[in-house]
Amino acid sequence: MKIKKLNLAVAALLTGSLLLVPAASAFNDVQGDDARMVESLQDRGIIQGMTKDKFVPLGKVNGAQGVHMIVQALGLKAKPDNQVSSQNTDKNWHWYDESLVIAADNGIELPQGFSVSKELTREQFAILLQQGIHATGDYPLIAMLIQIADADEVTTSYFNSVQALLLMKITELDDAGKFHAKQPLTRIEAAKWVYNSREFVDNHRKADDPMQDEVTYSMEKVNDQINKVILQRENQPNPGYGIAVTKVEFGKDQVATIYYELLSPKPGQMYPQVITTTKTETYISSSYKVALVHDTSPMELKRLK
Repeated sequence: MKIKKLNLAVAALLTGSLLLVPAASAFNDVQGDDARMVESLQDRGIIQGMTKDKFVPLGKVNGAQGVHMIVQALGLKAKPDNQVSSQNTDKNWHWYDESLVIAADNGIELPQGFSVSKELTREQFAILLQQGIHATGDYPLIAMLIQIADADEVTTSYFNSVQALLLMKITELDDAGKFHAKQPLTRIEAAKWVYNSREFVDNHRKADDPMQDEVTYSMEKVNDQINKVILQRENQPNPGYGIAVTKVEFGKDQVATIYYELLSPKPGQMYPQVITTTKTETYISSSYKVALVHDTSPMELKRLK
């Protein structure tokens, strides 16, 4: 089945919205972790309640609401030359049109049968959300196939998106291993998926932040003459963010300068999405002290491009 391109002309009237009431108080129909998650999304302006104290977790999500949640949760923006605003005074401009334009600007194609007023199925939201995540960056995933008990119910062109969300732990199968692709998406499911997506993207961005790429070392005695130096890079989102020693220089002042490079995930390679401390090691004389230097030689820079 082909995915339809954005067509604002088919936008229908919205019946019920995730943005109805800007409640400031806690909802009394969600508890525990769900309540904290929903309030976190509410505080960031991503979702709102149906009434002041009701979130209606089992309510359904229509097309306009789903696209808006994805755009807001992932912080997607319109192209610089495409000026859009929710404050547009055109009588034909709807509150959700801005999000539809932003989605299109970020390469998000709408699934077949999409309508702003029609309930989204779980697989439709999955393909929209996976495209939204992809718009924020390329994330390597482990090369494995998760068995879905009702895989025959998943639209063939949506299957990879469902697999990607499962691998990224954005969502999960039920106790029977089923995804329920054709079932309407509930509000609490949508909230969980976009919350997990925001966390996933944030974790990867932190790993790409130079402040998160501090390399530390420790030493272990091998014998009276040799020490093993262990370099480590903490809190990486997957093992693809590695570290390697490029050279060691032994100075006259009894300092061994260890040059290292930071390794990024290989394009197309899939990795387990687990917070990881990556390590490498080298050996020096026990009479030497250690100094670490990030090696950004032309050879490395060329390789990382």
